[in-house]
Formats: sequence, C-alpha cells, structure tokens
Amino acid sequence: MKRAIIFLFTGFILLTSSCEDQTINSVPLDLADASVVYGDSLKLVDYINNLYTYVPSGYGRFSNAMLASVTDEAVFAPKSTLISRWNTGAWGPTYLPDNPLTNNYRGIHLTHVYRDQIHPFISDKIMKESGRNQSYAQVLFIRALLSFELLKRFGGYPIPLKSISVNEAVAIPRSTIDETVAYIESLCDSAVMHLPVIVSDANIGRATKGAALALKSRLYLFAASKLYNNPDSPDDTVEHGKYDPEKWDKAASAAAEVINLKNGSVPVYSLGNLANNQIFTTIKNTEVIFSKLSANSNALEQVNAPVGLQNGGGGNCPTLDLVDAYYKLDGTEFDWTNTRDAANPFLRRDPRLAINILYNGTVYLDNHTVETFTGGSDVTGSVNATRTGFYLRKFMNPVANWWGTAASGPHPYVIFRYAEILLNYAEAMNEMYGPDADPKSYGMTARQAIKLIRQRAGLRGNLDFADVIPVGDKDRMRTAIYKERQIELAFEDHRYFDLRRWKLAETVLNRPVRGVKITNLGNFTYSYEIVEVENRVFLPKMYYYPFPQSELSRNKMLIQNKDW
Repeated sequence: MKRAIIFLFTGFILLTSSCEDQTINSVPLDLADASVVYGDSLKLVDYINNLYTYVPSGYGRFSNAMLASVTDEAVFAPKSTLISRWNTGAWGPTYLPDNPLTNNYRGIHLTHVYRDQIHPFISDKIMKESGRNQSYAQVLFIRALLSFELLKRFGGYPIPLKSISVNEAVAIPRSTIDETVAYIESLCDSAVMHLPVIVSDANIGRATKGAALALKSRLYLFAASKLYNNPDSPDDTVEHGKYDPEKWDKAASAAAEVINLKNGSVPVYSLGNLANNQIFTTIKNTEVIFSKLSANSNALEQVNAPVGLQNGGGGNCPTLDLVDAYYKLDGTEFDWTNTRDAANPFLRRDPRLAINILYNGTVYLDNHTVETFTGGSDVTGSVNATRTGFYLRKFMNPVANWWGTAASGPHPYVIFRYAEILLNYAEAMNEMYGPDADPKSYGMTARQAIKLIRQRAGLRGNLDFADVIPVGDKDRMRTAIYKERQIELAFEDHRYFDLRRWKLAETVLNRPVRGVKITNLGNFTYSYEIVEVENRVFLPKMYYYPFPQSELSRNKMLIQNKDW
C-alpha cells in the first residue's frame, strides 16, 4: 500500500461562540502518514477543513490596515506604518507588503498531496463515492481560488502541477495569462461538477457550485479587462492574454450562471438587507455566496472606532473622494459647487453613505454622536484621530462592544456575494453588447442589472440612468458601472484590483487623497473646507507585483515582472 510523509501546517480553529454548529471546525493536524487520513473519515474532514485556513482573509490584514487604505477609499489614521510605506511606493522584491505566495503555495501543495496521496486510496467503507467526489471538489475549488489570487497580483506565474514544498528548489517557467486562466477555469469546471448547490447550516463556509461559478465570473472579468486583454498588446504573454473581445461574453455568461442558479425552482441567491451590516455580520445570508468564517470578536470595531469612544483606534478612515462618489437620494450627482449640496453635504444622500461611513453628526452604537468638526471629540486628543473627517461603519457589528461589559459578534469575511456578480454581469454585458441588449437571452441587460443594485440601495430616482445615459451609450454606462462598483463594493478589497485591471491606477492612485475640515458655526451649522490628506504613488510597473527575491532565488526559471 502506498505510504507517504505529509508536511502539514497548523490551522486555526474557526468557531463562533454562539453558533458552533454553523461553522467549519478546522483543527490542527499532525499526521506522519497518508493512511492516517484516508483510513479515517474524521481525519479526511479534518484535512479538508485545514485547507480552508489558506483561503484569503481581509479585515485589517496589514497590521490592522485594510487594502482600502492604499486606494482612494481610505486613509489609515496612524502614521509611519506598513501601509504608509506602501503608499509612498517604497516596496519591491525585497519588501512586498501584500505577498500571498508562501501561504498560497503551501495551500496548493496540500491540495496536490490530497489528490496524489489521499483521494485515490479512500475506500467505500470510509466514504461513499459521492462524498469522495464532493470532498475532492472542495479541494479543487480551494486550489483554484489560491491560484487566482496569484494571477491577479503577479500575472502569469509558475504553476505547480504536483506537490512541491514551499522551500524546495524548482525550475518552473511562468505560464502565460491565457494558460493560467485556462488552468484555473479547468479547476472551477471540475469542482462545479460535484459541489452541492446549497449546504446545510452546519456546513456554511464550505464551497458550493455558486462559489466555483462566482470564481469563474471574477476570473473571466479580469481576463477580459484592459490590463489582461488589450488590442495594443495582441499576443499571449505572462503580462496579457491574446486580445479577444469575445472574452467579455465569457465573463457575462459566467456571471449569468450564478444569477440563474436555482435550488429546484427557487433562485439560490438574492440581494439581502444592507441595514446594520447584516451581510457582513451574519453567518447565513441569501446574498453571500462564499465567505471565510472566523471567531466572534470585537477587534474590528475597536480598531476602526472613532477616537472619542474609549480606546477607539481610528483605523481605516474613508476619504472625501469616496464620500463624494455617493449620489444624492434622487439619484443625481453630488456637487460641492452646488450651494445647496455644500451647505448640507450629508443630507438626502444615497443610503449606502450612512450605512458604510460615519460622518459628523452620525449617532454610533446608540449613544455616541460623531464629532469630526475642529475641536470635536473625534478629532482631538489622539494621534489616531481621523485625518479625513470620516470613520468606517461598514462591517461593524452593532452588537460588538469593547468596554464595560464586552460583547463580540461574527465577522465572516465575504469573498463572493451576489451584488458583485450583478456588477460583473453589468460590466461584461455593457462591454460586449452595450447597455441595452441581451442577444443571448442571459436574462437581463447591463442597465437592468445596475437598476437592481441601485433599487436595493434605496435610491429614489435615476435607478437605471435612463435620464442621463442614452440607449446604446456604452461609454457613459461604463463610467456609471465603474462608479457603482466603487460605491457598492467599498472596502471589500475590489477597488485596488479594479483600478489595476481597468488600467486606471496610475491616474487615480497618483492623486493625493482628500478629506474635509469642518468648522462648527453653532446651532448645528457647519462650514466645510476640502483638504489634501495624503500623497499616493503608483508607477506603471506596479500594475503587477514583483516576485519576491526569495522566489527568484529558489526558481531559476522565474523571470521577474517588467521594470522590477
């Protein structure tokens, strides 16, 4: 019988304090022989649970800073931090703040171990064929997700097709963009065949068909975008694929598969309730397609709380650039040059502004009125006070409390949700067919998909831009879709990669980010002065990350990205 030594990494226990049966229980493993796994059904589950610990997480993974704080979405309040260095362009092969290579290659290594040393030897006595297929489908999905995370950062990368230790010297050349996309696509397609449409409450957090299809949707959206699919660069290389406008149809089709996915006759996914951050603070939600679960906590709230609250950390503070993007309630653009808008800039705005952002006068946690005017409690007395005039509200669990009688709540890190799929669909359909056509009967036009997002948000006018975007105007609809992604997906780790795939990063991320200085005039009236808060640097070479020097040293066939 085949035996092999398995090198495993300790996983985290993913438990919630009140809903233990609704999580994946990932336990540490210390196994010396493959037969220990394939000879024990519980150990098989443990092994796969351990693989989920390699799935990306997001909230504050850069020493409490979010990826949003290297974009025009946010400024991390503390100065002289890791994120500050990133924003000045002081990173490269020897210092890469966002480097998933080691984690992802470890996870990919373990998926190959499962394929080669465990899966073929599981007997019917241990697990029936349907269970074996479903288990292996989860493994393939995790490998596909980890692989995509490398693609979107580095471009074409060396694809390990067998089990390779992280520190092992290798000689693997980089695959091209199209080769890498095709590889990840094949993993998703294989996973979809055996993943369930839905899972029980006890298995929430495991991959489903929807998760694999959502990954395909995002994969194709990237593959079709300008960074990867540019008529000025027609050949398939490690930096871009062979130019083909039909890639947009693949992206639209993949998103449509998620939108039209049903459990019997009932749609699997629908837009949820934005109030109280329910999408990001509940374990089970109709909008969430796939999320990484974590232990209940209140750390996210404390790190990002206004400093006027006891031990409030300031954290990731939204910029005025983002605040200005939110429409007025009637669906029209906000404009500081409009005297009525400027006099009451937070009045009658897109409801998502108040849901996502704490601004001056907001009541937070039922008893704290946010004061970000000069001399107010949330801009004085702390080096971590907001420099933009705003604090984060998105993701914050309203039951979490870190002083007095402490209380914690769940914070699942949402990786795929239905609103993103609608936005993916709208963008792909608009690029392929314009805003008002659905020639392949996927189910809706780009304009109709955008309307669903804006309608759910609570806007009261201009829901489908009919008054401002003429029928067939692809260019103006593109601008509207980009802005809708900025608003709806704020702080969810999309903006940085969206700006890169659109080839807009060297324009947007080279501008200083702005905030607002607020003066209290008395009687609840204020004046507002727009100020520059922090400079940012984005050079053309930064569209792809550099491979770390350690990776270049261990792989003699690895060629560094251009200009690094």
